[in-house]
Amino acid sequence: MKNLVKTSFILLALVSMLFTSCKKEYENPPIHSVPFGDTLTIGDILAMPAKTTFDTASVCGIITADEKSGNLYKTVFIQDRSTGQAIELRLSSSSAARIGDSVRVCLDPSLMYNPYHNLPQITDKNGNGFNPDGHLLIFPYNNPIEPKTVTIAEIKSGAYIAALVKLDSVEFVEKNVPFCEVGETTNRHLIDATSPNSDDNFVVRTSNYANFAYDYMPISKGSLVGIASIYNSTYQITLRSKTEMIFSEWGTPAAPAGGVQAMPYIQSFESSFGTYTTYNVEGNQVWAIEYSSAKITGHEGGAGGTDYANEDWLISSPVDVSGVSHAKAVINYAACYTAPLDGDLTVQVSSDYEFGKDPQTATWTELPVRFANNSTSSSWNFADQEADLDQFIGQTVSVAMKFISTTSGSRTIEIKSITIMEGEAGGVTPPSPGTGSGSGTQDDPYNVAAGISLQGQGSGWVSGYIVGAVKSGPSSVSSNDDIDWAAPFTRATNVLIADDANCHEVSNCIIIELGSTAMKPIVNLVDNPGNLGKQLSVNGTLRTYFGQSGLRDCPGTENDFILEGGTPPTPPTTEYFNQTLTTQGSFDTFTTYSVEGEQVWHFDSAHANYGAQMSGFANNTSYANEDWIVSPAIDLSGSIAPVLTFDHTRGPAGSINVGVAEGYYTVWATNNYTGGDPTQVQWTELTGVNHATEAWKWVSSGNVSIPAEFRTPTCRIALKYLSIDGASATWEVKNIVVKEQ
Repeated sequence: MKNLVKTSFILLALVSMLFTSCKKEYENPPIHSVPFGDTLTIGDILAMPAKTTFDTASVCGIITADEKSGNLYKTVFIQDRSTGQAIELRLSSSSAARIGDSVRVCLDPSLMYNPYHNLPQITDKNGNGFNPDGHLLIFPYNNPIEPKTVTIAEIKSGAYIAALVKLDSVEFVEKNVPFCEVGETTNRHLIDATSPNSDDNFVVRTSNYANFAYDYMPISKGSLVGIASIYNSTYQITLRSKTEMIFSEWGTPAAPAGGVQAMPYIQSFESSFGTYTTYNVEGNQVWAIEYSSAKITGHEGGAGGTDYANEDWLISSPVDVSGVSHAKAVINYAACYTAPLDGDLTVQVSSDYEFGKDPQTATWTELPVRFANNSTSSSWNFADQEADLDQFIGQTVSVAMKFISTTSGSRTIEIKSITIMEGEAGGVTPPSPGTGSGSGTQDDPYNVAAGISLQGQGSGWVSGYIVGAVKSGPSSVSSNDDIDWAAPFTRATNVLIADDANCHEVSNCIIIELGSTAMKPIVNLVDNPGNLGKQLSVNGTLRTYFGQSGLRDCPGTENDFILEGGTPPTPPTTEYFNQTLTTQGSFDTFTTYSVEGEQVWHFDSAHANYGAQMSGFANNTSYANEDWIVSPAIDLSGSIAPVLTFDHTRGPAGSINVGVAEGYYTVWATNNYTGGDPTQVQWTELTGVNHATEAWKWVSSGNVSIPAEFRTPTCRIALKYLSIDGASATWEVKNIVVKEQ
C-alpha cells in the first residue's frame, strides 16, 4: 500500500451516499486518527542533542530530493521553505514522495534525530531507517523549492548542510570519464573560481544505480543543482538529475585500447591501464597497478634491498593531435627514494608505433621533461608535470613513459593519470642559466626568483626576506588579500619570503611550510612578529603550497634552516616513549605478529624481570620464523633529533653470532602501520644497533637515530626476528625508549 494520505474526503462521502440506498446495511468502519502531537520545525530538531528520541510530535517540510533518479535509495530530503533548514529522512523502504511534495513526518518514540557522520537525519532509534507507512503523510502539491545559489566555500562553512543548492561556474576535476566506476559508488570532485585548488576535496558522490552513473562527465565549466552534504569532515554534493547539470561540453567515451583517441584524452590508472599498454624490454620488474596508480620500481627488498637493471614502457593508444594551436601532455606523478638518475623517467612520442608491439621497433622523440623527486617514504605527494606536444600538431602519435633503472640505483614512480589535451605547456624544463641565482646548497642557496622557476623540479636551500604569512582561513591563496603583510598575524604554520624585504606581491614570493616542526616556534610570525623583514634560509622541496610557489617537507632541525639573528633550537630532553616490557605475559601497548613459523614473541613465566623473548628453537630443533613486535604510534612531530634505545641479549653460547651478519635481529620504522600483517606496509631499517658479543650478556643498543621522515604523529618502531631451519638464537629485549639525543 502506498503511503499516501488524501486530503479530501469528498469521494468517500459520495460513496457513502450511494450505499445508503442499498437494502443490506453494512457496519461503519472505525475511523483512525493519526496522533500528530506538537508540530516541530526542522530548526527545532536540528537544535536537539544527537540520538534524541521523540515524544509524539510531527514536523513538516517540502521534498527536495527523492529516489526517482536512483542516486538516492531509501532516502529523501525535506526542507523548510521559509528558513531553508533541511534534514535527511532515512527510510527502511522506498517512498512514493517526489520533489515538490509537502510532507508531514509523524514522530513517535520509535524514531530519533541523529547526525549520521555529521549529516542531520531522522531515522529509527536503532539507526536503521524508519518505515514510511504510518510515519510519512504526503501531499502531492508539486510546488518545489528553488535552489539557493552558493559557492563551494559557503557549503564548506557548514551553513547549507542537507539543503538544496546551486553551484555556478564549476568544473569537474575528473574529465571525460563516467560519473561512476563500473559496479561501485564513486567519488568525483568539483572546483570553482573561489576554490580553484583540487586539494579542497569537494566531493560529488554518485551511486552506480543512478540513471546517469555511466554517462561521461562534462569537460567544460557549468552549473549544477544538488543537495549539500557532509560525511565526517568531507563536504560533498548529491546530484538529483542529469538535466540539472548545465554544461556546454560533455565528455564522450574513448575509443577502445589501440584505437585512435580524440583530445582531451584522459586516462586514470586507478584500477587498470585502460587504453594504455605496457612493454618490458629488460629486467623482471614491470609496470603494475598499485595504490590506485601505475607503479614501477627496479628495487626489491625494502631498506637494504637490491636494485636491478630495467627498461619498461607505459604507452598510450594513438591520439589525434589536430585542430588546436597548442597541445600538451599532463602527467600526474609521484617519485621517491634514490636520487633521480639522468633520464630514468622520460616522455617519449612516436608517430609510427604499432600498439602493443615492442617500442624498440618504432622511432621515438624524447621530450625535454624531467621528473624531480616530490615525495618521501612517509608522505607521497602527487604533482602535475607538463610536456609540450606542439611539434606533433596535425599528427596521430603515441605518448609513452619510459622507465630506466640500474643495478646501482632505482627510484619508485607512481602515475595517477595522463591527460593529452589542448593548451600551452608550463613547467617543462629547468630554468636556463641566469634565471634567478644560487645553486641550492646551504652555502649558495637559490634566491626566491630561482626557487619560483624551479617549482616541481627538485629540492634545495632557498633564501629570502620574511615578508608575511597566509591568513587564517584560506585553503588556497588567490590574491594578495589572502596574506597578512603586517601584524597582527593570524596563522603560525607558514611564512612568505621574497627577494625584496618590502615585497607585497604574492606571485613574487615563496610560501614556506613550517608545519609542526621544531623551527615553527622560532620562525612563525604569530609568536615572533619581530621576524618580519629578517632573512631566512630553508632546505626543502620546491613544490606548490596554498596553490602558489612553495617550499615544503623541511625536517625543521637546527641543521635545516638559518634565521637572521636567530638562535638555533635547543633539543628538548623529552622522552616520547618508554616501555619496560618486563611485565610477565603482557605486551602492554605493543602488537605482536607472526609472519612465519609456530614460535612467537612471549615472556618467560619463571623469571619476572626477563624481557620479551623470541626464539625459533623448540623440541631440540631450530625452525624458520619471522616474527614482529610493533610499538604503538609514537608522536614525534615536535622532535628534533629523536633516537631509539633498548636493552637486549641473545643466547645460548653456541648461537650468539647466529644470524647477526644476515640481519636476523633488526629494527624498523614506519608511519603507515595501523595493525595486522606488518609486511603489507613499507618499513625503513634503522641501522647502528650495538649487538651483544657474549651469550646472555645484556647490552644497550646505543642511540639508534630515527630519520627525519619519521618525525610524525604516527611513527611506529618494530623489532623483527628471523630464524631458519637448522639455525636460530633466542633474542630478548626490554626497556624500549624513544627520546631526544
